[in-house]
Amino acid sequence: MKKVFVGIKLFNRKLTGRKWESRTSKYVGMNIMAAFTGILCGVTAVCFRFLIQFFQFIFLDKGVNSFKLFYPYHIILIPGVGALLSGLIVYIFAKEAKGHGIPQVMEAFEVLGGRIRKRIVAVKAISSAVAIGSGGSAGREGPIVQMGAGIGSAFSQLLKLNVYQTRILLACGVSGAISATFDTPVGGVLFAIELIIREFKTVSFVPIVIASVFAGLTSKIFLSLIGRKPELIFALPPYDIVSSWEFAFYIILGVISGGVSYLYVKSIYFSEGLFEKMKFSEWAKPAIGGLLTGLTGVMLIMRTGHPLVFGNGYDAIGLLMSAELSFSVIALMIFLKIAATSFTIGSGGSGGVFAPSLVIGAMTGGAFGMIVSGFFPSLTAGFQAYAIVGMAAVFAGMSRATLTAIIMVFEMTGNYNIIMPLMLSCVISDILAVVTLKGSIYTIKLKRRGINIEHDMEINVLDTVKAGEIIERQSAVFSENDTMEYAVSLVANTSQRIFPILRENVVKGVVSEHEILSCKDRRQKYVKDIMRSDFVQVFSDQTLEEILTKYSSEDTSAYVVVEEEKKLFLGLITPEEILQIYGEKKRALLKKI
Repeated sequence: MKKVFVGIKLFNRKLTGRKWESRTSKYVGMNIMAAFTGILCGVTAVCFRFLIQFFQFIFLDKGVNSFKLFYPYHIILIPGVGALLSGLIVYIFAKEAKGHGIPQVMEAFEVLGGRIRKRIVAVKAISSAVAIGSGGSAGREGPIVQMGAGIGSAFSQLLKLNVYQTRILLACGVSGAISATFDTPVGGVLFAIELIIREFKTVSFVPIVIASVFAGLTSKIFLSLIGRKPELIFALPPYDIVSSWEFAFYIILGVISGGVSYLYVKSIYFSEGLFEKMKFSEWAKPAIGGLLTGLTGVMLIMRTGHPLVFGNGYDAIGLLMSAELSFSVIALMIFLKIAATSFTIGSGGSGGVFAPSLVIGAMTGGAFGMIVSGFFPSLTAGFQAYAIVGMAAVFAGMSRATLTAIIMVFEMTGNYNIIMPLMLSCVISDILAVVTLKGSIYTIKLKRRGINIEHDMEINVLDTVKAGEIIERQSAVFSENDTMEYAVSLVANTSQRIFPILRENVVKGVVSEHEILSCKDRRQKYVKDIMRSDFVQVFSDQTLEEILTKYSSEDTSAYVVVEEEKKLFLGLITPEEILQIYGEKKRALLKKI
């Protein structure tokens, strides 16, 4: 077993090329490149914001005013038209710009060595701006992350950097994009570390921090030049913990938020599954999702006068914080925003899922806060505090990036007093998500394609292969009544080292080549007389990673593979075969780079 791990380690070292020629010069050079990447991300983030506002003016201002005669039903058509245009742009120029972007960045990081096509920045910017600007229920974090990653990747390809350096610059682009977009420099760093790079080493951490700082600084300078002052995205009223009993309510809110996160993730992938089954062209499906999103907008216009589910939804959060929404509308918004986002993203629309999760979380926390403050007014803060905590808790549950959720929402509100309720509700929501979901909203898509995310910049290829998939040859076996003379003759004609002994195709024990050949008085014995029962038995649906992890301490030359239900023998696999499979898979992945 040890040689498998040693072989994997040596194989990775050879492929990733982590030994940089001049470590000092490369380290300094990487930090300079990170700063430059951050500057580009800062400029891109500001331009992307104005691009969205431009299309909002075209679709939701000019478009609405042009069809007042049909108010409010023309609202159904506007997101559909925008989604159709966005879908065409993606279909023609870059199909990987489809969806919310972050899974594509993860795939590029893990599978493609950090390489992203250069055109993705422009295609994602235009397609997402059209989709969001026309009322698609999505945010700008997914697109800007993919754009920032594209900037870092393009820069590294231009300089012909190795795989490890390319991955770092991709992560720098992610960090800088989040920092500049939301004015959350610490959140940007944590987002890149927790969701993309998943390692905490100086060689990667420092450039990510530098990119985040330069991106945020560039964004501030750019906005100040055009007369815009940076401000908190969500203004929270003065907040203090009223009573220690209030933490009990935040525990309950964490549980509720975890449930809402589950509903949100499941709804998006259920919608995606339905749209995949539709026999329409890929470019037409977003238009159907846009029409359904428009329908949810009309339902809210009739209730409130505003299509609150359109776009990123921050206007809805502003109305919530200023107490301009009734409890019934807030509760309804939870489900309508989930539905609208599922229609937009599930149909293949281009946009992010982070901003909608904040809206859903704010409505969840706001509704809960109204209930507890109504019943326990002397023990609780205002419902706005619960809305802020709900934002972070729902994001933590759906993304599994709990630390990022805590810090980003804290940075976006600027109120330190709320940090303990944030932490408590977020971790509880995360725990519930771990129990109920097989991954995050970002990784489930990759798992469906056989890509399982691992730590330390490596895709775990062994977690994509099951034991039953690599049994290619018939294994030599014995029955209990086979004689030792027969066993010796069989061993002489095979290179197999471990032989299962079967009774009605169920493994009762094993015997090794050495044990057979070293046995004395072979004429008086049967194979069953020298068999042993201390063999390693694995199931056919277990992954090779599970097998290596579970039996890493076992000294064996072969694993006995059986069918799980009836324990019927299927075949043998050896550590050497696992190492061979690992090498083949890694080489296949590198061919895509």
